[in-house]
Amino acid sequence: MIKEYLNNINNKETNKLLVSLKSYAIEHNVPIITDDGINFINQMIKIKQVKSILEIGTAIGYSSLSMALNSDVVITSIERDEVMYKEAIKNIKIAKLEEKINVIFEDALELDESNLSKFDLIFIDAAKAQSIKFFNKYKTRLNDRGLIITDNLLFHDLVVTPIRDKNLKQLVKKIDNFNNFVVEQKEFDTYIYSIGDGMSLSIKKDVMKWKSLSLHLD
Repeated sequence: MIKEYLNNINNKETNKLLVSLKSYAIEHNVPIITDDGINFINQMIKIKQVKSILEIGTAIGYSSLSMALNSDVVITSIERDEVMYKEAIKNIKIAKLEEKINVIFEDALELDESNLSKFDLIFIDAAKAQSIKFFNKYKTRLNDRGLIITDNLLFHDLVVTPIRDKNLKQLVKKIDNFNNFVVEQKEFDTYIYSIGDGMSLSIKKDVMKWKSLSLHLD
């Protein structure tokens, strides 16, 4: 009851393109970020004054477009699925945001990340089973005090639900492994929220202060 009440108040999307993309996602069974999830990210962008974003997993471009429309940010997004890539490019052109959103058509695990600049925010919204690899690979592209936000960490509450299907059970185990992994990263302050389908917020510690503290602890 309370959740429905808050959803009705907080999630009043008025941008016609974003509304149409949500409808498209439902009709074509394309997973996109929840209303609560994108609202949380857009709030963090404003609070932390984020200017540059790396998104891993573009899909149809919904989250990139929402971030670009709500804040003065420049976004680099990586998508490996050609159909999704083309759909995202089309939607970005419709919004006339080509100068703010650059989509790279490649597998994020194969991309040479050293060619990328550094970012204030990294948003991981791709293959759930690969979240640890994504985190480790791209954390080097994050500015000090930057943010890494990872989506889909509760997987429709299946992380706490007994599962019989073997393949699904393996996937849920990998998600649970990431959840434990991410909160244990010493270079980051991390908390997992029950927002949307579960999101982690990892704040990178100041490198010099963290190294100094580590030396004292040793």
